[in-house]
Order: sequence, then structure tokens, then C-alpha cells
Amino acid sequence: MTDELRAAFDEWTRAVATGDVAAADALIADDYALTSAGGVAPHVPRGEWLDALAAIETRSFALEIVEVRVFGDVAVVASRLTWDARLGERDLSGEYALTDVLTRTDGRWRPSWRISTRLSGA
Repeated sequence: MTDELRAAFDEWTRAVATGDVAAADALIADDYALTSAGGVAPHVPRGEWLDALAAIETRSFALEIVEVRVFGDVAVVASRLTWDARLGERDLSGEYALTDVLTRTDGRWRPSWRISTRLSGA
């Protein structure tokens, strides 16, 4: 992982872990979407995802990068997340397999798509 890509991914991870909607909004691509299996909804477009991020109460967030592949201006980051969180009455806690697709636009890496599969705690 290049230093630039690592910095962008770390910034993205911090914004999600802390629920920093303003930072996430500035980071993610205009066409960002979450595809989720075992989460809140199967497909969550950018605006709905930002609204949900504002409402999530995260108690702990531990992310381990498993593999990174870069294809020109597209990077794919596979990771594993252990998360302790709630969205209203819904418990989101558990382990997740994540695949993040980042695209390099306007001179910086931006998250464009997160694919999340809940592995436990469903």
C-alpha cells in the first residue's frame, strides 16, 4: 500500500470509527454506496449512509487490513472489522468482512464502494 493510499484509508477508517460525518462527507466519492449483507440494508446510497453514520453509536472499532490490490486509479482493500455499535435499538456488533473500493480522482484516493458482510452477531 502506498503511503498516500494508506493515509487516505486511515483517514476514512477514523471518520467511520468516530462517526465524523463531516470528515466522511469530504472523503467519500460522489457515487459512494454501501452494499451490506447482514447489516441495516442491502444497498445504501451516499446520502442515506451519511445519515446512518450520524446515528450510529460506536463503542469500539478494530479494523485489520488483510490485503490491498491497486489497479491503476482503483484500489481494493480487503479487511476484517470487529465492531461494537448500535443504531437505535439495532445491535450492529459483530465481526465483518469488508471490501473497500477506492478510486483516485482529483489527485486523491476516495472511498467509492464498501461491501460489508456480517460474519457473526447477526
